[in-house]
Amino acid sequence: MLAAKLCVMSQRTNGSSVPVSRRSFLAAGGAAAITTAGCLGSSGSSSVLRVSTWSGTNETIFKNVVKPRYEEATGNTLEVVGNWQGILSKIRQSPADDPPFDVTVGVSRTHYRGRQNDLWTPVRYENLTHSDQLKSRLRGFPAAEQAVPVAYGVHCYVYDEDAIEWTPESWADIRSEAATGVALPSDYWLKLLMMAALISDDQPLAEEVYDQSTEDRLFDIVDDVPVETFYSGSQGLWTALSQGLATVGHNFFAYGTAKDRSTETLNLGITVPERTTGYVDYYQIVRGTDDREAAEEFLDFLIKPETQTAYAQEFNLGMANTEAEYPELTRENVPTTNEDLQTVAFQNFARVADYAPEWEQRFRELVQNS
Repeated sequence: MLAAKLCVMSQRTNGSSVPVSRRSFLAAGGAAAITTAGCLGSSGSSSVLRVSTWSGTNETIFKNVVKPRYEEATGNTLEVVGNWQGILSKIRQSPADDPPFDVTVGVSRTHYRGRQNDLWTPVRYENLTHSDQLKSRLRGFPAAEQAVPVAYGVHCYVYDEDAIEWTPESWADIRSEAATGVALPSDYWLKLLMMAALISDDQPLAEEVYDQSTEDRLFDIVDDVPVETFYSGSQGLWTALSQGLATVGHNFFAYGTAKDRSTETLNLGITVPERTTGYVDYYQIVRGTDDREAAEEFLDFLIKPETQTAYAQEFNLGMANTEAEYPELTRENVPTTNEDLQTVAFQNFARVADYAPEWEQRFRELVQNS
């Protein structure tokens, strides 16, 4: 491991340490000086692959589940970096031939914005032996043209069962007379306006959000929710619930169930509406990586049925591979078949990009004035 890190970080010249990229290091023949094979990339026996994924629970699962299996299967070294913020800025600020990651996670917005700046090297699906097992619903989005859908999550109600006096079911219930003490996320306008589109139900499965003429209608619906607090990050919701600032919130099913397993101070209830919204975790190859083949090999490893099943057993996400197997809790709450996914409105940022700045600014003002 030490030798592998040295090949990424520096080489010794006249007794001093000089930072170099892996590409420069290999070009200089420095790998021959290292007794392990951890720097040889596609031209040798192993590679060091740097992968950026979501921090928190997802990062833990990558380190405890994905990393050991991948390293045993390939002989490569996997460096896992947890990120929620700054993924694109870190890539933009890096030299074109020395990115901070070889592969990174991203939702549709991340992928779209990176694509506008040519930050991705398109994945060659013909090199992925398991690509024909991916759910067609997930392959149909624009991001999947360049990136690989690996997992997906759905949005749900998370509530304090000891404090709530109603049982939420559909998203329309969030505006009912019984709904009080509601906490909504302040981080992403599209997430809540898609919820509003399902409540509106004027067009099939949240299509309203892709029609700019529906702006006032969707914002009025969000504004009509009895919001007690807007929170930032899931920890903000747990704090609001534990302190009695809210009784019910909009959150992610996988993260809500992870919190429920880990807390002894909250009696959490979780409900996934029959028709709900969701997001897809795409993994894309970063431009400038010096081992595109190893990156594609890793993506193929991520979507193989055995890896997807192991991932699913630890985290209640839906998986992209049709052959993945799920724990009972996931099967009961998350649509897992391609047919069932027709009830999930997945975010498709490419379709809102033209008017996203205007709607984002209006959402900020709504949050600030609440």
